[in-house]
Amino acid sequence: MTEIRRAIFYSVLNKYAVQLVSFVSIAILARLLTPAEIGVFAVASSLSFVATSLRTFGVGEYLMRERSISVETVKTVMGVMIVMSWGMGALFLFGSPWVAEFYGEPALTDVIRIISVPFFLAPFLSIPFSILSRSMKFDSIMKVELSGCLVRNIVSISLVLQGMSFYGLAWGTLAGVVAEFLMVTYYRPAVMSWLPSFQNFGRVFSAGAQISFSNLCLMISKNSNDLILGRLTTMNDVGIYSRGLGLIQFLNNIVIKAVGPVALPHLSKVKREGGDVAQAYLDSVSLVGAVALPLFAVVNLSAYAMITALFGDQWAFSAELASALSIWAIFQTLHCFAKQGLLTANQERLFLVKELQSLVLKVVLIVVAAPYGLNMVAWAVVASGLVDFLVVTGLMRLALDIKLGQFAKSVLPNLLVATSCWVVLQGVSWVIPLKSMNEWLALLVTGAFMVPVWLISLKLTGNKLWPHVAEIGLKVGQKLGVKRS
Repeated sequence: MTEIRRAIFYSVLNKYAVQLVSFVSIAILARLLTPAEIGVFAVASSLSFVATSLRTFGVGEYLMRERSISVETVKTVMGVMIVMSWGMGALFLFGSPWVAEFYGEPALTDVIRIISVPFFLAPFLSIPFSILSRSMKFDSIMKVELSGCLVRNIVSISLVLQGMSFYGLAWGTLAGVVAEFLMVTYYRPAVMSWLPSFQNFGRVFSAGAQISFSNLCLMISKNSNDLILGRLTTMNDVGIYSRGLGLIQFLNNIVIKAVGPVALPHLSKVKREGGDVAQAYLDSVSLVGAVALPLFAVVNLSAYAMITALFGDQWAFSAELASALSIWAIFQTLHCFAKQGLLTANQERLFLVKELQSLVLKVVLIVVAAPYGLNMVAWAVVASGLVDFLVVTGLMRLALDIKLGQFAKSVLPNLLVATSCWVVLQGVSWVIPLKSMNEWLALLVTGAFMVPVWLISLKLTGNKLWPHVAEIGLKVGQKLGVKRS
């Protein structure tokens, strides 16, 4: 098994294992907590995610892109992270009462204080993770992340069952981080040092500044829904919307985030070895899109069955939001590795432009749409996704010289596969009353039709994924044949 295949294998295995655990946890918690309770924790965790972009200060990308790293380099990066991460932790710890007052939700004070503790452990987690990623040690990363995921969800469910509501989710988050810290201590790389140094602090700080600010814009944009709705509407609305978006993010994590951690190390390695980064980028996006685009096309028509099956009938309204947001996910998928491509090309400034325009446009559209209801908010996000896609297409031309015709040729087979799946499923829904039958049966029927349509479409369109799927099918067939004989 080649290094990149081994890395992808463990990265995918890790993400799928984590998503399986999260799937079970989400399904249980969605039946134990109300939308308003989910909304309170969603606002607190969104603030934490936004601050995460500052606490890491771009050190992960910095370590992965450096041609060589030493113990002294790691010490300096540790110094930068301690300053930023501990500073953000203190800000959260002491600023939580003002945040609670801003949102008119007193319970946010203690919730934010609990989830501020991981900021003080962040330097000792993020740096080893980055070094392990650089070395393609995704088997070790899998063990660390899966352990944290198991602890987080077991503790969260146990405490919620004890009546601790959203406080249980906060304590579960903290327990998961502590578990990851203990595991990563065991698997820490040889070059890792726990002691900080402030030599060359300015060089590392300046290198991470643009990336950090870009990541800040990215995280604010990703979490702007919860942060804005929490202020302009109710916590109940935040919970309903986050559940609809949660379905899209759940599927996105299964398909795109599963291989995402490999993208930057892979593209960086292609560049270091003098390869064609533009073609490597197009191939990566094309292979992932062959799965993601048809999946989101199906979600557009099957959101109700998915939402009610996973989360229960109390979340039925979230299905309309998920259906609209699946279109936004399609736009995002077309350039799902844009960040990695721009950073590999050393275009931090273009990455900043991308995230800044995306943030400003999305925030403006959500603020304008919020008074008109959650459906309008979802369609506002779709509009921002379309503009974001057009902007990124232009930026990739500047950064990697990817021409429009070249990009269109790369994604056209995936769009044809997605269209085929959507058209067939629409036709099936006219003949079979999928919406009126049991949600699990509806999903079973949908899958029975969509898998063959997807495979046939891959073959007919000459999709780049088809040879890989055919190879897997041949190997499985051979193994089954050997067992029968």
